[in-house]
Amino acid sequence: MSLRVAGRWAGAFFLSAFVAYGVGSALAGRPAGAALVLANSVLVAAIGALVFRALRRPHPGVAWGYLVARGAEAFLLTAGLVLRARYGDGAADLAYQLAMMSLGLGSLPLCLALARRRWLPRWFAGWGAAGYALLAAGAAAELAGVGIGVAPAAPGGLFEIAFGLLLLVRGFAPATAASPATVAGPTAAAPPATAAEPAATGAAMAGPDDSRAHRAALAAGAGLLLMAVLAGWANFGVVQPLLAGDAAATVARLPAQRPALTLAVVALFAVACLDVLVGWALRAFLDHAQPTVALLAAWCRTGYAVVLAGAVVHLTGVAGLLRDGAGADRLRADGYPGLTGFQQVWSLGLLLFGVHLLLVGWLAWRSDTVPTWVAALVAVAGAGYLADSAGPLVTADYPVQVAGVTFVGEVVLLGWLLVHAARHRRPPARPVAPDADVRPLAAT
Repeated sequence: MSLRVAGRWAGAFFLSAFVAYGVGSALAGRPAGAALVLANSVLVAAIGALVFRALRRPHPGVAWGYLVARGAEAFLLTAGLVLRARYGDGAADLAYQLAMMSLGLGSLPLCLALARRRWLPRWFAGWGAAGYALLAAGAAAELAGVGIGVAPAAPGGLFEIAFGLLLLVRGFAPATAASPATVAGPTAAAPPATAAEPAATGAAMAGPDDSRAHRAALAAGAGLLLMAVLAGWANFGVVQPLLAGDAAATVARLPAQRPALTLAVVALFAVACLDVLVGWALRAFLDHAQPTVALLAAWCRTGYAVVLAGAVVHLTGVAGLLRDGAGADRLRADGYPGLTGFQQVWSLGLLLFGVHLLLVGWLAWRSDTVPTWVAALVAVAGAGYLADSAGPLVTADYPVQVAGVTFVGEVVLLGWLLVHAARHRRPPARPVAPDADVRPLAAT
């Protein structure tokens, strides 16, 4: 599929998704409305996949971020249907605001990348960036309990309609010619691709062969660090203290924890998204050891991220009950089971996470880059998660929490990746001319 054709499909999906969600929301509570919201989620995920295909070579970070953001949006909008039926409007609204925040934050870099590649006029991309920034800010305000209505979403919504129409007409269209400042030689033509260095589309950067591994190590290390902060605070600072007592004590403490629980939901959804990005960054860093195993490890972590997101849906329901001002009886009937449901589902997901770490440890051991002792500690961490997740399934009196000690392997991997990325930082790469195969969207 060419860039033009992929872009035209994306444009059709943008417009179709806008109509599907608008009509589906108007028919909320009816089967037809639910079907349209589900159709919107499928279209949203398809848009992410098409944009990923177009940008994965010239802007891999932007492509992955947009793919995950759109996937998270699709998941949350679908989860909103379940939450509305199970917990009420407050929980469904939280899921919607999280979805809009994901869309806004994931689309900001996309607009900047499209302007950089001249696939969009700068003023048009600036409109999109401003609209998505307002959308994300409005969603954040709503999550914080500040009601500001739909006004901040209007510029982004209008941009998506205009962008969809433009893509429907033109598709994804790189520039016709390079500007003199970006040409690396006397002509504007990029050198032909070789077997060792595939041709990159657009304003790609020609650098050393190991630049991909360096970027992957930096992305994985930074992602793991951010996840450690977010997950540590959300789980050990908010959720676990709520579960420290019996149901009655938890229900009594819940109303005072409404702001903290909402922030914990945001943090844990962010962790689920980061899990996907880190899993595929580790695959890029370690696939030289054994590509098939590296791919399996990435999919295991992706599966774990989906399970974690499903677990956080339970927390979203509890936060929604607090948002609706539910009384003690409702919190006892649905709130406390929601908290324990989060814990149980997450624990099951850690089985996949343990397998992922075991595979990463094996890949690191086979790699000529990662020290053997780091590989061993990562594998031990994976075995610890497997033991803690499988133990309660074997016996209800499982006595220990091995991962409370073996998690050190994750910390070691995090630190080693960041140090490795810092030591192997590459000099600025030589710019290569953008593609010259089709007209820019700015052309008339």
